[in-house]
Amino acid sequence: MEREALNLDQLSQERLTRQLKRKDRELDAKEREIESLLGQLHALQNENALLKEQLQAAAHSEDGYRRDWTWVRKIVFVLEQAGHPMRSPEIIEQLAKREEHLRNHWNQAQYFSAFLHKALKEERIQREKRRGERGYYYSISPL
Repeated sequence: MEREALNLDQLSQERLTRQLKRKDRELDAKEREIESLLGQLHALQNENALLKEQLQAAAHSEDGYRRDWTWVRKIVFVLEQAGHPMRSPEIIEQLAKREEHLRNHWNQAQYFSAFLHKALKEERIQREKRRGERGYYYSISPL
C-alpha cells in the first residue's frame, strides 16, 4: 500500500513536472511573440513619425502653398503665381498637381465650378470674356 502511495506520489510529481515544462515552453513562446510585437510597434512608431514629417513638408511647400487653405484661397494663389489671367482648365490643371482629391475626381470641371463661382461672388477674382475665344479668363480682382 505504501508502495502504491509512493508510486502514485511519483506519478503526480512527474505529471506536475511535465505540466510545468509545457507551461514554461508556452511562456517562452509568448515572450518571443511579445518581443516581436514590440519590434513591430517600434517600427510603426518610426514610420508614423516619418510620415508626419512628410505631411508637414507637403502642407508647407517651398512656394508657400498650403493644403489647408480654402479652395477660394487656392485659386487666388494659383492666379498670383501665374501672374496672368487663366482659363478654368488651366487653374484646375495647376491645382490637380497639388490636390489629390481634385486630381482623382470623376468630373473636375463640375466640381471646381462651385469654387470659381464662390471666388467671383466674394470678389476675390474677376472674370472676363475675350472675343473669339471660348470660355472665360479669370484673374485676381484689383484691390
